[in-house]
Amino acid sequence: MRHTIATQGDRLDQIIYAAYKTLDVMNEVMMANSHLMNKTILSDGDIVYLPKITVAAPIQNGVSLW
Repeated sequence: MRHTIATQGDRLDQIIYAAYKTLDVMNEVMMANSHLMNKTILSDGDIVYLPKITVAAPIQNGVSLW
């Protein structure tokens, strides 16, 4: 399991989006970080665990003119 160390003012959603490029994995990451459940803004030095999660590529529906 990877981890990152927060700096003062980081938010968990920012860290999750930077790592996974989606917020759809928020519940899984929160399960691995129960020590951060009641924090809105992270403190300098907080460890955020980033479990290995397979994220499906988004399905693109649309019409291309070119």
